[in-house]
Amino acid sequence: MSNEEQKDLMDEFNIYNLIRNLWKDKYQVVIITMIFAVVSIVYSLRVDHLYEVNSVIKPAEASAETSLESSGNLMGFSLGGYTGTPVINQILITLKSNTFLEILYKKYQNEERLFGDGLAELDKTEPDKLLREQKKYDSAIKLLQKVIKFAVNTDHNTIGLSVKLKDKYFAYELMNELLFSLRNYIRKQNVENLQSDIEFYQDLIDRTKDPRVIQMLEKKLSDKIEDKFVLSSNVFTVVNKPFVPSKRIYPKRSFMVVMTTFLGGLFSVLIVSLKPGMKKVYSIIKE
Repeated sequence: MSNEEQKDLMDEFNIYNLIRNLWKDKYQVVIITMIFAVVSIVYSLRVDHLYEVNSVIKPAEASAETSLESSGNLMGFSLGGYTGTPVINQILITLKSNTFLEILYKKYQNEERLFGDGLAELDKTEPDKLLREQKKYDSAIKLLQKVIKFAVNTDHNTIGLSVKLKDKYFAYELMNELLFSLRNYIRKQNVENLQSDIEFYQDLIDRTKDPRVIQMLEKKLSDKIEDKFVLSSNVFTVVNKPFVPSKRIYPKRSFMVVMTTFLGGLFSVLIVSLKPGMKKVYSIIKE
């Protein structure tokens, strides 16, 4: 390529020629931009809407009588990275455990608004019953872990919960069921642990003859019974109650259309501005 040809090629990319080419091919710019805009509008209208229901809970005060100590493990989950408050740790580990999520799975395993038709398809495609149930269980647990999210606010000592689904009314129902099941699950764990301690102290009292030892054991037993009563009713408080959302979180139609139209405009300008130069390069290569 000669110096003169290179100079002619560079001239194709100056500002004047760019504006001239844009004006010359203005209809092409408009058409490409409108195509992007129409596609984004159609997509935003046809894509499934997604709604989010939120709630914030404040765990009960830390207590040595909770079923999970700050340095312990439960169901294979380590406390690394969690807060040092035993009650918060217990709630977080419960939310992550398959044992707890299985409660929701058993209640809603036939609910298409949650699992779609994926679980029903396994009934048709997997002939082996045991393998089919295991696949359904695994798929349901993974989906629940995606639908239910949670995060700790260490400044306020609270836990934020969220449920994201296509059906906003069912998302609201699932959030309330989540709070109800979570409270009962943790309460049951705490009460069962304390009940075993109560039975232990009662057995010691029955076998002990020393009045001083009996008095000490009865004091311990009284404390355990009191703790059982407190923990059976005080697991966490719902700070922000869930409500049916009025707006979807996806798609954000206005933002999507504006951004897609803007990108379409940039793409059309790029195409129009490069077209003369590409023609010039093609003709030079051809010659």
